Amino acid sequence: MIILTDCLSEKVDEGCIKVANTLSKKIKAFHKDAVLVAYNKGSDIADINLELNPLFLNKSIYEVLKKEDSQVLYIPFASNTLASVLRTFVLSVMNKGRVKVLFTLRHPMNAFSKLMLKLSKATVVALSEESYSFYSSVVSKSVVYLRTGVDTERFAPVDNDRKVELRKKYSLPLDKTIVLHIGHLNCGRNVDKLLNLDERNHAVLVLSSVTKNERDLQLYEKLKASDRITVIDEYIKNVEEIYQLSDVYMFPVCEHGKCIDVPLSVLEAAACDKPVVCTAYGELKSFINKNGFYFTDNFDYEYINQLVRQAVDCNSSPREAVLEYDWSNSIDKLLNLKD
Repeated sequence: MIILTDCLSEKVDEGCIKVANTLSKKIKAFHKDAVLVAYNKGSDIADINLELNPLFLNKSIYEVLKKEDSQVLYIPFASNTLASVLRTFVLSVMNKGRVKVLFTLRHPMNAFSKLMLKLSKATVVALSEESYSFYSSVVSKSVVYLRTGVDTERFAPVDNDRKVELRKKYSLPLDKTIVLHIGHLNCGRNVDKLLNLDERNHAVLVLSSVTKNERDLQLYEKLKASDRITVIDEYIKNVEEIYQLSDVYMFPVCEHGKCIDVPLSVLEAAACDKPVVCTAYGELKSFINKNGFYFTDNFDYEYINQLVRQAVDCNSSPREAVLEYDWSNSIDKLLNLKD
């Protein structure tokens, strides 16, 4: 297998980047002959680094495909944009149709984009039931639904002593309910709802370093100024510790396209056995009526504080619901897909 992506990075704190990096490393571990090709963004973990033009009309990529003579898993950071679809088409022509393309986000597609994706004869890897249904309408049976997104060994529960130790390490209050959110700070993600938490709570917001240039700076300053919110604006290698010190995870994103199909931070929080207050975004719909998940589209002051309190007091465990999303299960499925 050839894994082709522009998402490789040492700082894995964004959804698409985490999917590409984790799948790449785990496929390499399972399949020693797999070849990891990074393009336009050099990477030390890649076997091959290439500089490619916007349509992949380069002799260098053709030579790699010809030499390896195997299927390609293409993971573009831009997801299903017209440019990515055209690149998928070119790859498929070069590689005789042996292409799987994984789109972590689902943008609207016009008729031409849909036609080119269908003509590419590539197999689309969908990360949610919604996306599976959408791409099925575009490429018929050339789509596979992949449940993935969490390392359940790394993201695991800890006892109360360890929880207190971690709060001290990160200088966070011991006498408050810690409400966590991890992700981007851009328009449409509803992160301002953290400001609606009352004095019983202390919010922790861990920001992705990838989209710093797209941040809502006015909101950033407002959140930083609140004495009930700690904003962590740096890359945290052991991010599992932040989940483990918290009491509840809040995911307020409603607007389609503002997060990848399967919000990885929600899976990671649930794997750490933290109750999740969230919207029914993308793949999260699969967890409706599951223990430890509290769904809402109402983040008004009174209601959201009541729901957070309910989530903490009920002490229900969401970990069981996300075990099937462990990366190892998806690796088996990807490696067994036929050309």
